[in-house]
Amino acid sequence: MAEKGGKGFSLPPKGGKSSIKSSPLKEASIKGKDDSSTKKKGRKVQFDSEAVNFSSKSGGKDSPTTFPKGKGDKGASGGKGSVSKVPQPLELRIEQELPKNAKCLMACEAAEILEGIQDRMTTLSKDPSIKIPVSFDKGLQYAKRGSHYTNTQSVRRSLETLTKYSVMDGEICVIANVCPDNVDEAFALIPSLKAKRSIVSDPLNDVLIDLAMVKK
Repeated sequence: MAEKGGKGFSLPPKGGKSSIKSSPLKEASIKGKDDSSTKKKGRKVQFDSEAVNFSSKSGGKDSPTTFPKGKGDKGASGGKGSVSKVPQPLELRIEQELPKNAKCLMACEAAEILEGIQDRMTTLSKDPSIKIPVSFDKGLQYAKRGSHYTNTQSVRRSLETLTKYSVMDGEICVIANVCPDNVDEAFALIPSLKAKRSIVSDPLNDVLIDLAMVKK
């Protein structure tokens, strides 16, 4: 028999579980709503080979931010510091490296001086204040191999005419030692002469002709 409280109303039995259950459809709808709101607030990140784009959607509109590839990187191609410098022509710095009051010698001049010392070696060895270095013989052989002329004085006189055209003493010795056959070969072997080519070509050609006459 039903208790008071309304027609058809009955109290749940003692110790029983509640018959009220959440609807699966309702749970799905709530869950779907939360997922959609989460996706809406999400952040989309895109990567490609040329640039990196960071775009966020707010209210259905995109606000992309692009960082160009290599921008700000000095080591990247096209950045600062990648410009190659034109190499400067080689210069002989023999005079700067020699001690003060020293003079450059041609190989033929060095050979002539060392041979004179060798001829007096017996007399010099008797003087205790004079010590012949161990490298003397090697230096003499090297100078002889670089000596290409029969008359050292004639070679020096001919080459010294080039000093009037700003040719340095170190360059004069190199010309004598390498024995170039012509002007073009001299400029190729001694790059520092190229800056003086317009004024030194003709006198250098005359000097090379003179050197060929006293060459061994």
